[in-house]
Amino acid sequence: MTRIRNSQSGNMLIYILGAIFLLGFLIVIIKGNFQEGTGIDSERTAIKVGEVQKQAAELERAVAYLIQNGVSESDIRFAHPDANVAYGDITVNPTRQVFDSTGGGATYILPPEDFVSAGMMWEFFATTHIKDMGTDTAATQKAELIAVIPNVTRPFCERVNFLNQQTIDLDLDTDPAGNGCIYAPASRFAGTYGFGTGVNTLDDTKLTKLPAKEACVKCASGGFHYFRVLLGR
Repeated sequence: MTRIRNSQSGNMLIYILGAIFLLGFLIVIIKGNFQEGTGIDSERTAIKVGEVQKQAAELERAVAYLIQNGVSESDIRFAHPDANVAYGDITVNPTRQVFDSTGGGATYILPPEDFVSAGMMWEFFATTHIKDMGTDTAATQKAELIAVIPNVTRPFCERVNFLNQQTIDLDLDTDPAGNGCIYAPASRFAGTYGFGTGVNTLDDTKLTKLPAKEACVKCASGGFHYFRVLLGR
């Protein structure tokens, strides 16, 4: 009887120690998931970045579809009732409109509100040239057609660059002050493309992967801006 009791006591001690170990392991996991920038916050950022990339890919396909159907680069339009009025009226030449069902057929989706400044939405510009897309000679370089989400959060920006294998120091200005910023609200796209020495360029020395079809950069004027090239020229 004594031997049986000793055996049972030894088994109970093993069970208790095992339970303590599992409890400690669980606490470590839970603590890690709630640390800032890790766990749940990081996963949520990754999900939202994925949603934005999916929307950007849809916009790129819509632009390609319009081009394939004979719409010229200058006739592409991004009008929508929820977009800035500078993009025009979606009922005007709807077959040239990215967001019309008879045109590009893309769905208009607002950026994730928790990851952008209030009131920010998708913007479209043709004022920036991306190195290694087309000619890089200053006198003849052409601006690309680019979609931008301005003023995104730093964690969002960092995740975008990580997924694109861009090691960018966001404490430095990637988009210099010379000819403006990749986010140029005074020059929303309405058919005109930048050309030559007046075109804005990124500081390619701060980019680790070229051409940078998608990335997140900091402008000299401040703010982190996500961009995706819809049409390289």
